[in-house]
Amino acid sequence: MPIMDGCERIGEIKDGIVVPMKGTARRYNPQAPTLAELDIIKEKAETLGRIGAKLDESLRKLRALQNHIKIMEKEGKGQAEVSNLITEFNEAREEAFQYLHYLIIQREAMGFRRHANVQRMYKIPAKKRPLLGNDVRKDHNP
Repeated sequence: MPIMDGCERIGEIKDGIVVPMKGTARRYNPQAPTLAELDIIKEKAETLGRIGAKLDESLRKLRALQNHIKIMEKEGKGQAEVSNLITEFNEAREEAFQYLHYLIIQREAMGFRRHANVQRMYKIPAKKRPLLGNDVRKDHNP
Protein backbone atom coordinates (compact mmCIF):
# COMPACT_ATOMS: atom_id res chain seq x y z
CA MET A 1 0.00 0.00 0.00
CA PRO A 2 1.57 3.37 -1.04
CA ILE A 3 2.05 6.26 1.42
CA MET A 4 1.37 9.65 -0.11
CA ASP A 5 2.41 13.16 0.89
CA GLY A 6 0.02 15.25 -1.16
CA CYS A 7 0.54 13.94 -4.71
CA GLU A 8 4.03 12.63 -4.01
CA ARG A 9 4.58 8.99 -3.19
CA ILE A 10 7.01 8.83 -0.27
CA GLY A 11 6.89 5.18 0.71
CA GLU A 12 4.78 2.11 1.18
CA ILE A 13 3.73 -0.39 3.79
CA LYS A 14 5.14 -3.92 3.38
CA ASP A 15 4.19 -6.60 5.87
CA GLY A 16 3.00 -3.93 8.32
CA ILE A 17 6.29 -2.00 8.16
CA VAL A 18 6.64 1.50 6.67
CA VAL A 19 9.34 1.47 4.00
CA PRO A 20 10.33 4.92 2.72
CA MET A 21 11.07 5.38 -0.96
CA LYS A 22 14.75 5.86 -1.77
CA GLY A 23 15.76 9.49 -1.15
CA THR A 24 12.62 10.30 0.84
CA ALA A 25 13.61 9.05 4.28
CA ARG A 26 12.60 11.57 6.91
CA ARG A 27 12.95 11.60 10.62
CA TYR A 28 9.63 11.47 12.38
CA ASN A 29 9.03 14.69 14.29
CA PRO A 30 5.66 15.01 16.01
CA GLN A 31 6.27 18.76 16.45
CA ALA A 32 6.73 19.34 12.72
CA PRO A 33 3.79 21.10 11.05
CA THR A 34 1.62 19.15 8.65
CA LEU A 35 1.24 20.24 5.04
CA ALA A 36 -2.10 21.87 5.88
CA GLU A 37 -0.51 23.76 8.78
CA LEU A 38 2.32 24.88 6.49
CA ASP A 39 -0.24 26.21 4.01
CA ILE A 40 -1.95 28.16 6.80
CA ILE A 41 1.38 29.59 8.00
CA LYS A 42 2.24 30.57 4.43
CA GLU A 43 -1.12 32.29 3.94
CA LYS A 44 -0.74 34.21 7.23
CA ALA A 45 2.73 35.38 6.20
CA GLU A 46 1.47 36.45 2.76
CA THR A 47 -1.39 38.36 4.38
CA LEU A 48 1.05 40.19 6.64
CA GLY A 49 3.13 41.03 3.57
CA ARG A 50 0.15 42.38 1.64
CA ILE A 51 -1.03 44.53 4.54
CA GLY A 52 2.51 45.79 5.13
CA ALA A 53 2.85 46.71 1.45
CA LYS A 54 -0.44 48.64 1.52
CA LEU A 55 0.66 50.43 4.68
CA ASP A 56 4.00 51.32 3.05
CA GLU A 57 2.12 52.64 0.02
CA SER A 58 -0.14 54.76 2.24
CA LEU A 59 2.87 56.19 4.08
CA ARG A 60 4.59 57.05 0.78
CA LYS A 61 1.43 58.86 -0.30
CA LEU A 62 1.39 60.75 3.01
CA ARG A 63 5.02 61.84 2.60
CA ALA A 64 4.35 62.97 -0.97
CA LEU A 65 1.31 64.98 0.12
CA GLN A 66 3.27 66.46 3.02
CA ASN A 67 6.05 67.58 0.66
CA HIS A 68 3.51 68.95 -1.82
CA ILE A 69 1.83 70.97 0.96
CA LYS A 70 5.19 72.44 2.06
CA ILE A 71 6.04 73.41 -1.52
CA MET A 72 2.65 75.04 -2.08
CA GLU A 73 2.92 76.96 1.21
CA LYS A 74 6.43 78.21 0.27
CA GLU A 75 5.20 79.28 -3.17
CA GLY A 76 2.34 81.16 -1.55
CA LYS A 77 -0.41 79.23 -3.33
CA GLY A 78 -4.02 79.95 -2.43
CA GLN A 79 -5.31 78.85 0.92
CA ALA A 80 -8.14 76.90 -0.70
CA GLU A 81 -5.69 74.76 -2.70
CA VAL A 82 -3.48 74.11 0.32
CA SER A 83 -6.52 73.40 2.48
CA ASN A 84 -7.78 70.86 -0.07
CA LEU A 85 -4.38 69.14 0.01
CA ILE A 86 -4.49 69.12 3.81
CA THR A 87 -7.92 67.49 3.68
CA GLU A 88 -6.54 64.88 1.27
CA PHE A 89 -3.56 64.37 3.60
CA ASN A 90 -5.85 63.80 6.60
CA GLU A 91 -7.94 61.28 4.65
CA ALA A 92 -4.79 59.43 3.55
CA ARG A 93 -3.64 59.48 7.18
CA GLU A 94 -6.88 57.78 8.27
CA GLU A 95 -6.30 55.13 5.59
CA ALA A 96 -2.76 54.54 6.88
CA PHE A 97 -4.12 54.17 10.43
CA GLN A 98 -6.65 51.62 9.13
CA TYR A 99 -3.89 49.53 7.51
CA LEU A 100 -1.78 49.78 10.68
CA HIS A 101 -4.80 48.52 12.61
CA TYR A 102 -5.22 45.61 10.15
CA LEU A 103 -1.53 44.75 10.51
CA ILE A 104 -1.78 44.67 14.29
CA ILE A 105 -4.93 42.52 14.13
CA GLN A 106 -3.17 40.04 11.82
CA ARG A 107 -0.14 39.97 14.13
CA GLU A 108 -2.46 39.28 17.08
CA ALA A 109 -4.03 36.41 15.14
CA MET A 110 -0.54 34.95 14.64
CA GLY A 111 0.22 35.16 18.36
CA PHE A 112 2.30 38.35 18.53
CA ARG A 113 1.27 40.44 21.52
CA ARG A 114 3.69 43.37 21.49
CA HIS A 115 3.46 45.93 18.73
CA ALA A 116 5.61 48.85 19.89
CA ASN A 117 8.23 48.08 17.23
CA VAL A 118 5.57 48.05 14.52
CA GLN A 119 4.24 51.41 15.65
CA ARG A 120 7.78 52.83 15.71
CA MET A 121 8.55 51.41 12.26
CA TYR A 122 5.33 52.68 10.70
CA LYS A 123 5.26 56.20 12.13
CA ILE A 124 2.13 58.02 10.99
CA PRO A 125 2.43 61.82 10.98
CA ALA A 126 0.12 64.04 13.01
CA LYS A 127 -3.14 65.28 11.59
CA LYS A 128 -2.97 68.67 9.88
CA ARG A 129 -5.41 71.45 10.55
CA PRO A 130 -7.03 73.01 7.45
CA LEU A 131 -6.16 76.65 6.75
CA LEU A 132 -9.74 77.72 6.03
CA GLY A 133 -12.88 77.24 8.06
CA ASN A 134 -13.20 73.67 6.74
CA ASP A 135 -12.35 72.15 10.11
CA VAL A 136 -15.83 70.70 10.65
CA ARG A 137 -15.61 67.05 11.60
CA LYS A 138 -17.34 64.33 9.58
CA ASP A 139 -20.13 64.22 12.17
CA HIS A 140 -20.68 67.96 11.41
CA ASN A 141 -19.65 69.12 14.88
CA PRO A 142 -16.98 71.83 15.16
